[in-house]
Amino acid sequence: ITNCDAMKELRAAMRDMDIGLAFDDFGAGQARLYELSEVQPDYVKFDISLVHKLDEASGIHKQMVATLVTMVRDMGVMALAEGVETEEERDVCVDIGFELAQGFYFGRPVPLRRSTMSNCLT
Repeated sequence: ITNCDAMKELRAAMRDMDIGLAFDDFGAGQARLYELSEVQPDYVKFDISLVHKLDEASGIHKQMVATLVTMVRDMGVMALAEGVETEEERDVCVDIGFELAQGFYFGRPVPLRRSTMSNCLT
């Protein structure tokens, strides 16, 4: 959905059903900051391009990501780092304020039949 009014309506309906909303791939392509402030999702998933090798990134890059994380959190939105692959990346994500993370550091994807959720789906 690209129409902000439609996004607001969808957001309201989702809240009524107690369903959370996540903005995915934040920082890739258009920032969509206006929609972020108007719709206020529950989660913002920071794109892997901002997180990958964050421990090796320049100070300016780390500061930019930290500022965006602070901005998102100040809005009452949970910040999630996508693509965390190493302990060092995880440590930097913790240091700059991410509340959630996902990526190969925490586990590789597995087929549903092998996952612990497979019993719930069959």
